[in-house]
Amino acid sequence: EVVANVIVTMVGGQETTTNLIGNGLLTLLRQPDQLDRLRADPSLVASAVEELLRYESPSQHTARLAPAGAVLGGTDIAEGAAVIAVMGAANRDPERFEHPDRLDIGRQDNRHLAFGWAAHFCFGAPLARMEGQIVFEALLARFPELALDPDHAIQWRPNLGLRGLTALHVIAP
Repeated sequence: EVVANVIVTMVGGQETTTNLIGNGLLTLLRQPDQLDRLRADPSLVASAVEELLRYESPSQHTARLAPAGAVLGGTDIAEGAAVIAVMGAANRDPERFEHPDRLDIGRQDNRHLAFGWAAHFCFGAPLARMEGQIVFEALLARFPELALDPDHAIQWRPNLGLRGLTALHVIAP
């Protein structure tokens, strides 16, 4: 069990951080107003990482067993029933986020579910946040002209749980 948990932790941490960086960079390159805003004010990098996690969550859903019976959205859920929490959808919930489909790297109230919640909160979240901040600060400082390579199509990996690209082709003229 310990070995299995170590493997899941290593793979989970590597995969989700890679996807945070790839998805985040793609999102910024597709939304030049927000990219320019971040370049003009690098102090927004922590907020930008949180917004990128919300907007394009690397981990889309998780399965759990209901610890007790409940009614959710008018549906009865029995104790022990398998349920799937779709964090990607929750992070775009218009009842929770104003203009949920708009990227706003300065979003103030941004308590997203990209890292789960409560007892199921990712213990690697502080490391992932730090890695994302370091990467985005370095990329934007070192490559001020970074752009998507128009000769390559965007291709998402065929994985329903982990949202990530097969590759992200960029140019730095």
